[in-house]
Amino acid sequence: MTGSGGTTEGRVVVVGAALGPGRWFADRLAGGSRAAVLVDTPSAAGALRDRDDGTTLVAVSGAQGALDRVADGSRIAPGAAAALIVAVPAAAMPTVLRDLAPHVGPGTDVVLVTSTMRATLEAARPLAGDAALWGVHLLFDPSVTAVDGQGVYVVGDRPEVPGWLDAAVTGSGGVLRTGTAAQHDAAMATVQATTHRALVAFADAVTRSDVDLQTLWTLRTPLFDSLLGLTARALDPRQQALVAAVQADGGGVAAGRLAASLADLEDADFETSVVRVRDRITGALFEELQASATAGIQAAQARRRDISRRRIDGRLVGLRRVGTAGPVRVGRIVDVSPTRVELALLLVGPAGRAALLDGAGLDNARHLGVPTKVRSQSFGLGHIELVQGAELAAVLDEQLAFLGRDVRFLVPESVAGTGVARVVAQFEGLRDVRLLDEVVRTGQRSVVVHLAIRADRDLEATVEAVRREVEAAYAWPVGVARTLSSAAFDVAYLGPAGTFSEAAARRCATSVGLEAGDLVALATFPEVLAAVRPGTIAVLPISSSASGLVWRAVDALLAHASPIVASGVVDVPVRFDAYTAAGGPLESFRGATVFSHPQGLAQCTRFIARWGLRPVQTDSTAGALERALASEAPAVALGGAGLATGGLRVIEREVDDLSGSITRFLVLGSPGEFAPQQDGSDPTLRSVRVGADAADVLPLLRSPGAAAFAELLTDATGRFLLISSAAGGEEPAGARLLGTLPWSPRTPVVRVDAS
Repeated sequence: MTGSGGTTEGRVVVVGAALGPGRWFADRLAGGSRAAVLVDTPSAAGALRDRDDGTTLVAVSGAQGALDRVADGSRIAPGAAAALIVAVPAAAMPTVLRDLAPHVGPGTDVVLVTSTMRATLEAARPLAGDAALWGVHLLFDPSVTAVDGQGVYVVGDRPEVPGWLDAAVTGSGGVLRTGTAAQHDAAMATVQATTHRALVAFADAVTRSDVDLQTLWTLRTPLFDSLLGLTARALDPRQQALVAAVQADGGGVAAGRLAASLADLEDADFETSVVRVRDRITGALFEELQASATAGIQAAQARRRDISRRRIDGRLVGLRRVGTAGPVRVGRIVDVSPTRVELALLLVGPAGRAALLDGAGLDNARHLGVPTKVRSQSFGLGHIELVQGAELAAVLDEQLAFLGRDVRFLVPESVAGTGVARVVAQFEGLRDVRLLDEVVRTGQRSVVVHLAIRADRDLEATVEAVRREVEAAYAWPVGVARTLSSAAFDVAYLGPAGTFSEAAARRCATSVGLEAGDLVALATFPEVLAAVRPGTIAVLPISSSASGLVWRAVDALLAHASPIVASGVVDVPVRFDAYTAAGGPLESFRGATVFSHPQGLAQCTRFIARWGLRPVQTDSTAGALERALASEAPAVALGGAGLATGGLRVIEREVDDLSGSITRFLVLGSPGEFAPQQDGSDPTLRSVRVGADAADVLPLLRSPGAAAFAELLTDATGRFLLISSAAGGEEPAGARLLGTLPWSPRTPVVRVDAS
């Protein structure tokens, strides 16, 4: 018989659809536009409830052939179905056929899933009426996901297999085999009945041993392991009715053959018997059997090997029952015996609100109110399989809670907030990423993004990692009017390491694309300027979008006796966090000392006032962190983000007065260090001056011939920074001209000379 192709229109009814062969048919026939009714007992049908979508219905058998829908209790009207697939024990098939007779018509294909063809079909024939009757035997475990190359044996009333059945089998990669009921049962007398008897006899002989079974299993060989494992399938209580039915049909023949085989073994030399039996198997088939046996043994050993490896390396794993979709228990394997696996259960809580009782997940579990006591559970080694890699990650995504955070990012003004959100959304372990707010301030854009972090992650570390990802995606621009004449150079900055000045030095050294030497940290502004010489340049903070003029830099520039020129700017986004080495909540630090660089203190005045902190100036933010770490009394330090190391912790993030700020650094060098300017007509080129008294330059700014563009930044004592489009003219008294460089009042631009 050959398949006729195509599909049968009309409703398909699958009885016994929750498990085994019925589930296999339900998975392949229900769904899409095909109308289907999946029927099972009340206890089993509940597992199919989620599949009821209006086209596919889930039901239980009611009185007089009625089918009652599980979703709402409504009755499904009788009517001839296109196909009725019955996948229940053979003894129950006549009852099912009588009950569902109203759903069978002359055009219905009645399919009985059975391994005893002749007896089942003969019993069903009087009950099928004029319908076409088919017997189907799946020659594989229906719980496996891939059936490529596996056989399905079909016996039927007609020469052509129904098209829908052909499509279901071959479309899944299976091979359709047809024949008579007598041919099938004769083969099954050996394939099933003899196998079952041999396995049960083997198990019986093993359990008669004077050595206890646990010891035998501990000392097992691969062959013993495989055979005894196979006996579990023949002895499985769930298969007992099937095994008994097979023996009732072909057990007599099987028993006679096994008895004859044992008699031959007793009468002849065993080696001779081995040769005699092997000679009955053709060479090609014998080699195929060897390969199949090797693969089977290796598969059995591989699971035990992988489980043992996970116990040794301590990786997080999932365990679930073999051949099922779940549930998955997640944890670490703590012990493996010959028959059992013990798992420390670390995934705890309801789906979507669970926590992982490990590492950072422990703190999150307390936040979620999940019990943090780790329990262990023991599993039968032969009943479970490992869930790892991408599949385990999917389980964690489904089960774990996600904790929300609103995170502020400071990016160049030209970067859209939606672009930042897209970068964040690509980060592993996040979901529900959405843009909340964005605002443009001088030279930058403050972007607030909501994100939900998976509960097994360290929330603070994840936020910092996401910040670094955004910083890498949207590097702050560097304005450099002239390139260096030397091939390599050192960059001096106000140290120590870990300050915003170091960040500026690093950006100056790398963003321009020139080979750099060392970054040289120095203690004071005068020392930074004194380090400037051929081959050494410096970065010096000159202004802050939050606190204004950096007056100490102006004083150092005015006091510096040697010639010095500025030839570029570097903008560094500044964000201050509050750190401490002491325990306790933030409220316990009210009135404590707070250490930071003067600019840091000036940019965090509201935070300082809110908690009544006593400000103490330090030479740098890194120095502030050291002071707080060494302080015997509870103390706070204000420093850049991501510095919570060496015993320090963050007690509050983003304590700046503004939602974000940038500090602009001058790039300074000795005369002749920089190549000549090539693009002097660029509209962003400005002359830069500093001075001690702004009154000295006010007349110049008000004169009729004043520059078209001028920006004056002062402090309370009159110190000033003057940015002007005027390239020459009389120098104001008390002012020091530093040079001409690209300067934008908002976003600096890259101007690198390739010469």
